[in-house]
Amino acid sequence: MKRVFAAAVLLLAMTACGGSQKKALSLEGTLWKLSEMKGIPVTAIDAEADFFTLQFNPADTMVSGRTNCNRFFGRYVVKDSQLTFENMGMTRMACPDMAYEEAFVQMLNGVDRYAVEGKELKLYGEDRPLATFRAVEESASSAPAAK
Repeated sequence: MKRVFAAAVLLLAMTACGGSQKKALSLEGTLWKLSEMKGIPVTAIDAEADFFTLQFNPADTMVSGRTNCNRFFGRYVVKDSQLTFENMGMTRMACPDMAYEEAFVQMLNGVDRYAVEGKELKLYGEDRPLATFRAVEESASSAPAAK
């Protein structure tokens, strides 16, 4: 009887520990929101929930997102921790603070490596940190209403 009880307690403990573990975040399938980048103030980053975002879709290796003005899309290539963007396109609306959009697009063009650390995505170019993104919680990642 003691063995059955001990086995039940061990099974319960293993189940409890396993249930509390969260799936590790991945570059792909996560909505990423810029949190820090030289040349773009936090007030501009936080002005709208979907400003300066990235989302990587592994099904078709497409990346999409938004600057502070326009939406963009294109292909990405991942090999180990290397990351490059290809054939990027974007809408072309004119908006205030276009310098922030230009800085963001130039940053994407300079990316050659990435790292996911906890809930952060860090993009690098020539061994220099270029930008840091934070994962958007699932409840907040629903698509914004069309404007």
